[in-house]
Amino acid sequence: MADGTLKCADDILCGINRPKDPANPSDLEKKHLPVIEAPAQAGKDQPFQVRVEVGKLLAHPNEPAHFIAWLELYSGETFLGRAEFTGGGSYPTAVFTVKLSHGHGALRARALCNLHGLWESERPIEIIS
Repeated sequence: MADGTLKCADDILCGINRPKDPANPSDLEKKHLPVIEAPAQAGKDQPFQVRVEVGKLLAHPNEPAHFIAWLELYSGETFLGRAEFTGGGSYPTAVFTVKLSHGHGALRARALCNLHGLWESERPIEIIS
């Protein structure tokens, strides 16, 4: 801004980051977006697997000074699980086995980069009876 202050939308360390243009993410966005692999449909109360990976679109550094600290998985606003990682010694991928009794419309994954803040992506899912 002209007065030297940043709006939250212009600061990757403020709030949750999502691609500005989902059809054409920047390299920074590709490195940080959690990619969700899950079925398009799942049976009500039937277990299924969800894989979440950061760096699938473009490799993210995994160094002691720059790494993905954790991944979280949600169904809508319902927290499903969390995996934590260390810099240099782990790779930001997690497989969650979950079961849902109702659909919230989407699975959401969040990833925290220790340098570039919080990132989120989502994948639609339908829960069928």
